[in-house]
Formats: sequence, C-alpha cells, structure tokens
Amino acid sequence: MTTTFHPLALLPVLPYNTLTERQARGLAWAWDGEDLTTIGPLDLGERSIRRIDSRTSWFPRACRRCAEREALKAVVEHGQSCEQCVDDHTRCPTGLRLVRTVRAARR
Repeated sequence: MTTTFHPLALLPVLPYNTLTERQARGLAWAWDGEDLTTIGPLDLGERSIRRIDSRTSWFPRACRRCAEREALKAVVEHGQSCEQCVDDHTRCPTGLRLVRTVRAARR
C-alpha cells in the first residue's frame, strides 16, 4: 500500500491536550480556535494521539490564513538551520516539501 504525501501534515499543531473540545472534535480551526466556516477548510492530515493504553487518530483542520502563516514560519525555521536550503531548497527533501506546503495552503 502506497501512502500519499499530504503537504499540510508537515505543519506542527498545538498539543492535543491544550486544545478546546471544539478544536479537538474538528469543529474549530486548529490554531486560532475560531468556528469552522464552509469556505475552504483545509485538512491538515491525520495525526496520531498517544494515550496511556491506546492510540487514536485526530484530523485537525485550519483556515487558509492560519495554514499559510504556519507554513511560512516552518519554511523560515527550517531554512535557518539547513545549509542545503540556503543554497537551493529543491535539493533538500524537507525544504522542498515545506515550500509545497506553503503552496498547498494558498490554493
């Protein structure tokens, strides 16, 4: 079975135990906690939550504004510590995926 790359799954989200119930249930945006709108919710990919005796999945969502902001922050943070990205991000698998993540958030 082949897994497909979900670019927005690279974005870090708040720790699950810090979320409101609405955020945890996918009824509010992952970062700012605003109620979901029907205009362009972005799926951030499946996340795994480890419990003491089990593991469950969480499917956070975000608005485009927050997803783009977080994607740009991730590009900058990675680029500051990656020599390859300073030269050419297309030669760094992580840098390339992060740039694609920014593009996916803008669509």
